[in-house]
Amino acid sequence: MAGVNGMRRLGIFVGIALAAAGHATCLAASAPEACGILDSMPAGGDDGRFAGIDQAIRQGLGPDGLYPGAVILIAHDGHVAHLAAFGNAQDLVVGKDGRVAPLAPPRPMRTDEIFDMASVSKMEATTAAILHLVDQNRLHLDDRLGRLLPVFAGTDKAAMTVEQLLTHRAGLWEWQPTWLHRDATGSVLPFLARLPRRYGIGERWAYSDLGFMILGAIVSRVSGMPLDAYVRKELYLPQKMPDTGYLPSPALAPRIAATSQGDAYQRRMAETGKPFPIMFPPDRAGPVAYRTDFLVGQVNDANSWLGWDGVAGHAGVFSTALDLAHYLQTLLNGGCYGNWRLASPAVLARFEQTPFDAKQALGFRKIQIDGVTTPIFGHSGFTGTQFMFAPALNLSVVLLTNRLHRPDSASLHYPALTALWNQVMRGAVTAAIQ
Repeated sequence: MAGVNGMRRLGIFVGIALAAAGHATCLAASAPEACGILDSMPAGGDDGRFAGIDQAIRQGLGPDGLYPGAVILIAHDGHVAHLAAFGNAQDLVVGKDGRVAPLAPPRPMRTDEIFDMASVSKMEATTAAILHLVDQNRLHLDDRLGRLLPVFAGTDKAAMTVEQLLTHRAGLWEWQPTWLHRDATGSVLPFLARLPRRYGIGERWAYSDLGFMILGAIVSRVSGMPLDAYVRKELYLPQKMPDTGYLPSPALAPRIAATSQGDAYQRRMAETGKPFPIMFPPDRAGPVAYRTDFLVGQVNDANSWLGWDGVAGHAGVFSTALDLAHYLQTLLNGGCYGNWRLASPAVLARFEQTPFDAKQALGFRKIQIDGVTTPIFGHSGFTGTQFMFAPALNLSVVLLTNRLHRPDSASLHYPALTALWNQVMRGAVTAAIQ
């Protein structure tokens, strides 16, 4: 292993380029009959490699900071090298008078805290499911939407391919309040079918929640199972991810990090048309059951909760840092975990390609860090979740925060975590090559 690790540590910083052929095959290395599994017990002692990362995360804590709490996990060469929790999972409540008050005492963050993963659901559920179905030859990247979901046949979206949906090249709107357009059966799909495209198919990259809602419906249609049942049975159980799934039990609430003060933020988006113009007036009559308490165990995303009953392809998964690291280890292994296979190395390599946009693979975002040339892939979520994996380094990093857990106001702007996340990733890469 020492020789292999030495080779991995070549070609990381400026002036030392990773060969293009190496990039094309970084996930396509031959997978053994039985792949390794993640050693989830962090090594004893602290050698100081991650002190800078921990300090940066601590600096983001507090009511006026980036978040009340956070969990960091770094895994390298199949072992959890660092796992730590900071701050609080919940420190606010809404009183009977409707006012926000401190939670006394606050609920400390745990290393096994369960988080609302937000758009990380696109990777941990939908993209993973499509990987699996493509590998089984039950779904193809060039399959067209009109054939897969009959409700889209004959519409301006019928010719969209699975690949275009995965790469946000389908021409769809970025966001619309789908919960205002459920039909008599409760489905959102007829609204999505009649909603005109915003752009031409393949015209440009436009990150779209709607596209992953549709992909989630495709998974359900092709598999013959509800999305939440399919990913739990076919993906999470084989990868030893017991705390991952949609609609967590209320009994898990003491372990679930709190998010926003109800639906107020997204309700304003629907009522003001900012930042995305609203295309149609509501189809439904009567009041909407908007939530007002701080959310614990209910997905923050209003489209997922109010439009899809908490199970959607774009948002709704709850997970822990360690569970997510198991999935990332599968990707680092070339598509397998123990004796179970998510996808072949060739299929994984196909999903790692960037066919249209340099920063967009199939589902995954391709991450660029100044001075780092080895390919890195990952994704982030609105609630303050993010992950990355670097196949050439056999490295994965998970940073989960509850940045939305703060009082709501009409002028609320949630803090960006970009600078912190870049610092964490760079620190993890540096530690991996030392």
